[in-house]
Amino acid sequence: MTDDFRQFLADILPRILSQCCRDPNSPAFGCFDRNFWHYRMRDFSSIILQQGGYTVMQIQKALPDGPLTEPFAREIAAGACRFWNRRASRHGAFEEYYPWEQGYPPLAFSSLAIAKMIASGVCAAGDVDCGLRKAARQLAARFEPKAANQQVAGLAALAWIRKISPDLVSNRNFARQKKRTLSLQTNEGWFWEYDGPDVGYLSVTIDCLWDLFDATGDADFRASADRALAFLHRVIAVPGRAPGMLNARNTDYVVPYGIARYLNDGTDIQRRLAYQLLAALYANLPSPAHFFRAVDDRYLCHYIGHSIARAIPELEKAERSAPGSAAPEAPAREAFDLPLAGYAFRPGSNGAPDLFLALKKGGCLRVCAGDATALDFGWIVKTCKKQFVSHWWSRDWSVSSADGTWTIRGLLAPHRELDSTPLKHFGLRVVSFLFGRSVIGILKNVLIFKKKKSPYTFRRTISIANGTIRIDDRIDGLTDAETVVPAPRASKRHVASADSFHPEDVSLYIFGLDIQRTMRIKGDAFVASTVFSAGH
Repeated sequence: MTDDFRQFLADILPRILSQCCRDPNSPAFGCFDRNFWHYRMRDFSSIILQQGGYTVMQIQKALPDGPLTEPFAREIAAGACRFWNRRASRHGAFEEYYPWEQGYPPLAFSSLAIAKMIASGVCAAGDVDCGLRKAARQLAARFEPKAANQQVAGLAALAWIRKISPDLVSNRNFARQKKRTLSLQTNEGWFWEYDGPDVGYLSVTIDCLWDLFDATGDADFRASADRALAFLHRVIAVPGRAPGMLNARNTDYVVPYGIARYLNDGTDIQRRLAYQLLAALYANLPSPAHFFRAVDDRYLCHYIGHSIARAIPELEKAERSAPGSAAPEAPAREAFDLPLAGYAFRPGSNGAPDLFLALKKGGCLRVCAGDATALDFGWIVKTCKKQFVSHWWSRDWSVSSADGTWTIRGLLAPHRELDSTPLKHFGLRVVSFLFGRSVIGILKNVLIFKKKKSPYTFRRTISIANGTIRIDDRIDGLTDAETVVPAPRASKRHVASADSFHPEDVSLYIFGLDIQRTMRIKGDAFVASTVFSAGH
């Protein structure tokens, strides 16, 4: 696995460096937003991409014999820090999507990367003093409750800024933010991400919890990461694959660094859990179908690249400490129910396929029999102006279960496709210049959270019997003006890290499962039945 990780980094390194302005005579030297410094397509630099400097520095450490020399990597990292400082010092700083945004993710993640680079000595703290002061003030005063990975990253940034410049962060402010941040973790081990669990973002959270532990030595952060690791193991290693689009925020990736840390810094049980997780996630990394192969250059610079690079020393250390050791046995394939998360898993028996359920995403599910896979994301009701979807994560779904049968009831979520026009962007820039980050909540309600309800009720019943899995669906409230179509893999919820290509985009059904479906309109109701069974 270590060799596979090294080869992957060697493959993506030229792509990452191509995102960076490498001309030391340019005022944009160290900028990782190619759309800004090279294509000139954007009149601001997306500051979250300055994590690319940290990524380059970590890749050089992971590949010391590679083409990237340490002096060059440190020069790029120092340039990234100084460019970040100039942008962070401006009015409305910490932009990601539009000018004067004052976004929380660019604030949290870029500040964390810059602070760790300063702590490693790539340049003097005085070179970025203005930006660090501004970042510290905002991180101490702001809180992101709906996307916990961002908040944990923000707290980690605050911890590293305090480590560099203790006068910038008071102990009282840090303690207050710590208490609020750790309260976002549920008793099942996951952190809230848009009303539910998301294993991709939870893996980012574990990375940042280790950053917090390293900066502070506080065992509370380690204990929080321990609980998150146990949750990841249950929903990934036990079924044998990550949930993918059954996540609350639709992420396809899981990052490795925080998991790999447990190979060396965990108990015997945690080392076993970490090994089984890494094997389930990355054993097929060389395959073109692996989820890392579909990650775009933005996210390789943004976060994923440096998590992979940081994992390699952990893998190497584990190999040196136990050379030739036998692989731990595979995890027990046991059924589980996680009511708060809305996840349920039933391993197949007597020829029946496995079943993984995301009950709070309208009953979306995955059926597996060996390598054969089928997914069902429910339905879309289409009208002339809107779409109404069932595959929408929400705590509003009513879920009940008994004796191998689950029933999900609720209202379909309304969605309208929005065009991006010059007039809208002009208005957004004016409003953001005048009112700053107060605009963000409005945009999130339009693009991410659905406040309005639909007139269509949805009921899904899922049952296991006689080696088959049966789905019975009903949508009420239809007129003659609507059409009902099966929902594709793509979700209507906007999440920047989602929508990487996956073979499931081509077909939700992979050869090897028998599938029978009937559909009909009965009065004002749409009725459908789907049966999955293991093929031959």
